[in-house]
Amino acid sequence: MNKYNKLLTIILFVIVSIMVISMINVDNAHDTRDRNGNYNPFSDGTSSITLSKNSVSITPGSSTTDSYTVELSSGTTWGTSLSSNSLSGFTIGFSNSGGDPPYTGTMTISIASTVSDGTYHVFINATGDDPSSSPAVLSVSVTGHASSTTPPPVTPSKSFTALYGTDIAGSSVIILFLLAAIVPMVLRRKNLAAMGYLSFIVSMGSALFLITDDSLLRSSGYLHWLLLLVFTAGMIVSMLGYLLTKDKLKETARMGLAYGSIFMSIAMILDAALGLPLSSISNVGGSIGFNYLFGFGINAPSTLAVSLAFSILLIFNGLLFSSFFRSKSSVSSKKTN
Repeated sequence: MNKYNKLLTIILFVIVSIMVISMINVDNAHDTRDRNGNYNPFSDGTSSITLSKNSVSITPGSSTTDSYTVELSSGTTWGTSLSSNSLSGFTIGFSNSGGDPPYTGTMTISIASTVSDGTYHVFINATGDDPSSSPAVLSVSVTGHASSTTPPPVTPSKSFTALYGTDIAGSSVIILFLLAAIVPMVLRRKNLAAMGYLSFIVSMGSALFLITDDSLLRSSGYLHWLLLLVFTAGMIVSMLGYLLTKDKLKETARMGLAYGSIFMSIAMILDAALGLPLSSISNVGGSIGFNYLFGFGINAPSTLAVSLAFSILLIFNGLLFSSFFRSKSSVSSKKTN
């Protein structure tokens, strides 16, 4: 076993240890009323949130209300606390923000006068010992200004960044992924192993971050979260097989690394294009897939950290695929000769 194999084996054991510790921490979270406010699949129960209206219209500078009901879906009744995503210019208030389900209340949505016309989505989550398995989604249509005796001022349209920022960011990341898949094709063969190992470490680091820290992925896209978990475990097993075996088993592991990374990349791009089809927020409208994966905090429900992790995972998966695919072809050519 050469020095690269020894080093990467150590790193793999560290990654697996981090994953196990993270899963244990999630498991223990149900005893602390979910201190981080994230969805915890090991909680005492789950709750559901029902809104009386799924969409409302409002003018800038005014407010509206919607009633809600929080009910226990499974498990035992403990406690929940309501929260919503943060939107610029929006103030969300709850008349009854927590308690033991079932309970009801009224949500007040206040809009600043500076909010531009358009459709916004408010995600309401229940956190605590009985977290909601998926958020309730309220579509808020902001149109015009409050009537007055004077002519209304001209309302600026949404900024270029708000309208096209996520599409540009997502397209740029996909282009970088394609370029990353080409780079190893022009590298010297002796550099392929180092490039493949580096890409693997960075990709797995991003995947582990998303598995342990992306609460929206766990709560609203649980199948996506499970697929990411299976992908990560499979890639780690493949890398261990590549490092510790020889001949046909080594080639099989190499193929698993190459094709596993490219299949995951294709799945991520399809998720963005199709609007997260396996999630509970797939039908909220707009470019929800690109907003979530590549929004970088420009539009809800994206965050800078999550979008950066998805982008790094996609780009370095391209490097990982090309490195091991070309290395595989190189080994096959040598055997033929």
